[in-house]
Amino acid sequence: MSFKIITLIAVAAFIILFAYTVWQVSRLRKRTQKELSFEPGVYQGPAGDPHWDGQLPEKVDDYSEPRYVYENLEESADYLPENGRIVGYRISPDLVIHSRVQSEVNPPILHSYISRFGGKLLEGEDVVLLQQNWDKVSMLRKKAGDEPLPAGWFWALHQGIPVVVHYKGNCYKDVIGFPGVWYPLILKR
Repeated sequence: MSFKIITLIAVAAFIILFAYTVWQVSRLRKRTQKELSFEPGVYQGPAGDPHWDGQLPEKVDDYSEPRYVYENLEESADYLPENGRIVGYRISPDLVIHSRVQSEVNPPILHSYISRFGGKLLEGEDVVLLQQNWDKVSMLRKKAGDEPLPAGWFWALHQGIPVVVHYKGNCYKDVIGFPGVWYPLILKR
């Protein structure tokens, strides 16, 4: 008799766990579809819609500190909303970090977000520059009313392969084969 009860409890637990998993996947899929859509009002904050068709200069000669890059191509260390939305943050003479940071991106939807945002994954030297300027960029983001950069792991490119790197060091992990992992996406323009 106790074997039957244990079996019934195990089956019930399995059904509950399965239903919860299906609900979570459905909820995340709906959220992802909404975030990837072009519906107005989905993206809030000073950066607005992440897609921008403008062209940044390849390099600037007057770089001295991290600063805002606006859609009208003005750049300033001061938050000047009259220049329009923020499209990025310049952290070197030739590198602008995308204004939009997306949390909880997993491997199956990584390339959809990259395409939607109109940016590229950071590579080796880019990652080092961002790590050196992490606190300054976070401060600029907060000053403009946005969230600071998320501490922890984020998506980047290592030898042509998407990996996650840690914001405080140069260690990386290949997590492409694991769809259940979720990390922030920080791109360059």
